[in-house]
Amino acid sequence: MLCIEDTRPRNSDIVTIARQVGHVRHGAIDARRDRVAVFDLDRTLIPGASIVPFARELAARRLVPRRRLVRAGVEHELYKHRGSSDAQIARVRGQALAMVAGLEREPLLAVADEVSERLAALVGPAARLLLDHHLHGGDFCVLLSSSPQELVERIGRRLGVHRSIGTRAALVDGRYTGGLERPLCYGEGKVQALRLALGEIDLHDSFAYADSTSDLPLLRACGHPVAVNPDRCLRRIARGCGWPVLTLD
Repeated sequence: MLCIEDTRPRNSDIVTIARQVGHVRHGAIDARRDRVAVFDLDRTLIPGASIVPFARELAARRLVPRRRLVRAGVEHELYKHRGSSDAQIARVRGQALAMVAGLEREPLLAVADEVSERLAALVGPAARLLLDHHLHGGDFCVLLSSSPQELVERIGRRLGVHRSIGTRAALVDGRYTGGLERPLCYGEGKVQALRLALGEIDLHDSFAYADSTSDLPLLRACGHPVAVNPDRCLRRIARGCGWPVLTLD
């Protein structure tokens, strides 16, 4: 199994990996969607955490308090340099939900529209080539992230994926309650969210691209896991399992 580590891959490298890891079939995916390619967002397709520019824009429009933005910035620096831990994710989740509690949905959607354009532009050539390879090969491509559904869905539209799945915040009468509509799209929750959105599909022939140890349930659920820009622990596990490791700049 081809593995490229700590290098900036050439276009031919990306295509070779996509072809060799699982022997890519060409042609349209059938109605059962038995061939899925799942892409994590943060630190996989884009650098850093997508929630940070989203929170900054909410603060710039005075929709959320700036003091909460400072906390999000600190968490972002930890995430960027060390990767995420369960405790950090729990804090970020709590901060994000607290920020939007009581906020009307429509202003948040307007922010998501603007920020999604900026974030989609951060997808580098190598990541874009990898995504396009699956799209052109007829695979059903899914963007899967713990970031808010409103943001993930709009980024996914700009990238041309078939389905975008994020964390769904609870709404009552058009306002966010500060709670969740369903479990956080994180860890095992990503697999649950994927199956909830697509049904009980067979992931044996599917690809998963992700960066964090927290994504192990997703990577292990799919027949062709690929560690992309992995944190230290995931890199070690990927090496031990013989999974491909990609560094996409």
